[in-house]
Amino acid sequence: MRPYLADLIRRMATVEPSPTNSEESISWHAHREAEALNDTSMLEELRSVLPSKRETGERSAAYFALGWVGANSGSTRAAGILVESLPSEKNKYALSSLLHALARAPKADAFDIVPVLALLRDKRWLVRHAAIESLKGARSPQAEDSILKLMADNSDADDLCYCHSTLNQIGTPKSLPALTANLKSRKRDVRMSAESAIAAIRARNAA
Repeated sequence: MRPYLADLIRRMATVEPSPTNSEESISWHAHREAEALNDTSMLEELRSVLPSKRETGERSAAYFALGWVGANSGSTRAAGILVESLPSEKNKYALSSLLHALARAPKADAFDIVPVLALLRDKRWLVRHAAIESLKGARSPQAEDSILKLMADNSDADDLCYCHSTLNQIGTPKSLPALTANLKSRKRDVRMSAESAIAAIRARNAA
């Protein structure tokens, strides 16, 4: 790995005493720097070092960087690398970072969502919510169907809001009945996120 990337990951993973202002943090500045990455030649370098990163913070940093290279360059390779890493990642914090990065990364038409689907019902809310979010941009009808099935079996307000947010991006008219039903929720966030998703789906289909 080129020295710059190695140093960036090290800085992102730096644990410091809580500063008065987060903008004084080395890690904070390094994450903002990583958000601007767009060099696709970094993708394979980041992939090659993941198995050697024993520190959770360094793996999380590499996932974060992968997601932003993909988002900024439009390369679908980043999503492929991230989903390849799912089976070997067990730490809930690093797994959440991976899935959040996957949500940002562009996905190919043939992107394999099966490894993600197994995490939609994970007992760890941190992982479950990130898994729901990671399906944003997925083109497979199975992604929408899986979200709708999760909604049908679930009454957790936070889970529903994440489902609505993902359907806001990938939902089709077949999601409208389930979303409309949630307009009657007692939870304001559930109602508002359902309303937003309905409006987005209708706008896409009116275009």
